[in-house]
Amino acid sequence: MGLYGERTGALHFVCADKDTAARVLSQVKITVRVNYSSPPKHGARIASAILNQPELRQQWLEELITVCARMGDMR
Repeated sequence: MGLYGERTGALHFVCADKDTAARVLSQVKITVRVNYSSPPKHGARIASAILNQPELRQQWLEELITVCARMGDMR
C-alpha cells in the first residue's frame, strides 16, 4: 500500500547468495537508518483504518486491481 507522503509497507530483496545478501543488507541499513529512528504513525493509522473497514478495504482492493491492470496494459 502506498500513500503519498506517508511511509507504509515493506521492502524485500531476493539475493542469489548469502554474500550478496550481506552486502545488500549493509547498504540498506545505511540508507534507512534515519527512517527507523523516528517513523511516523499516521501512515500506519491510515492503512489500518482502510484495511479494517470492510467497505473501505473492498474499495481499495478494486482500485488496486484497476491500477495493476493498467500497469500491465502499459507494459
